[in-house]
Amino acid sequence: MRFLHLSDIHSSTEKLEKILSSAEYDAVLIAGDLTHFRPRDAKAIDEVLSDYTDICFAVHGNCDHEVILNENYRVLRFIHSKSVEFEGYTIHGVGGSGITPFNTPSEYTEEEILRIMDKFTLGDFNVLLSHCPPKGILDRTYSGIHAGCEVIRKRLGDFNAVLCGHIHESHGVVNSPCLVVNPGPAMWGRFAVIDFEKGKAELRKI
Repeated sequence: MRFLHLSDIHSSTEKLEKILSSAEYDAVLIAGDLTHFRPRDAKAIDEVLSDYTDICFAVHGNCDHEVILNENYRVLRFIHSKSVEFEGYTIHGVGGSGITPFNTPSEYTEEEILRIMDKFTLGDFNVLLSHCPPKGILDRTYSGIHAGCEVIRKRLGDFNAVLCGHIHESHGVVNSPCLVVNPGPAMWGRFAVIDFEKGKAELRKI
């Protein structure tokens, strides 16, 4: 099974459509920042997705208002603070980000993120879908700050893979201590195609 991993669309439906039409995949995973501070754009994202896939699990990002989690969508399924079983995988969701200097709509303390992760029910193969990367892994900003989440870093042993985003400039793939993928922002045409069975994650750009 091949997963299309996206993050940081930031309301760019044009780039989203180009990405969706450029790859082969069985399901889509979105690691937050679907919108750029405009909740109404989530519906537009859903409409584009529905032309290309029937299966899309997502979490919100720090630039998404939590209100988008409670809307009805054709394809989008938000899994923030949930664990879902899908085709032999258990996918766990952590939306938003840690506290930033920018006062964005969805920010959580480390303690709040810990409480979210404590709700998870682990399966045989566990995938964390998180907007925020683990501290020290694919989280380095242009200014040199590591802006990832301490709790996620401490819990890496619970997961076979962590799919994240948030730090636009730190796209990449790390294979230890587990597979960690930050595809880079979809609004820049960046995405990843992942085959967990083969242990392969391929970064792409349109």
